[in-house]
Amino acid sequence: LEGTLKEGAAAKDANGDFSDYAALFCAVSGLTSLFAPQLWFSSTGGFKPMFDAPATPETLAVIRLAGGLLMFMAPVLFVVRWNVLNGKAGALGCLIAAATCLWNVLSMDGYVFVARGWYVFALMFVLAALHLALNANPMLTSSMLLEKERAREQAKSK
Repeated sequence: LEGTLKEGAAAKDANGDFSDYAALFCAVSGLTSLFAPQLWFSSTGGFKPMFDAPATPETLAVIRLAGGLLMFMAPVLFVVRWNVLNGKAGALGCLIAAATCLWNVLSMDGYVFVARGWYVFALMFVLAALHLALNANPMLTSSMLLEKERAREQAKSK
């Protein structure tokens, strides 16, 4: 554990980092997709709708499916302690999701930039990928965990 904490700093959980913000983004967009998928067919602010065609039962079903997958991603991004191994795997998944968003929006608009929510999704997934890949927690060994537990017990006894 020595060398992994700043001098005089208390041990800190990974909560509050960018993966938590990505989890919140996935939860909000996932719940929107599950319970109000028609919102992706409307303009907001300076953004055109995610889809130009009218909503059909089939497109709403696919959006709800995507919402379920986003809801899967939310707790995973929130509770997993990303390390040098699983962080790279999570980053790869986020980059695939970002590339899919970009492929969808560019092919929809004839490979010309049109401001749509797809770009927000792609940006969040790229930022999450960078965080997971480049901001990994150390892989803790059993001896490191034991030392951490002993330090916690000593702090309680003082």
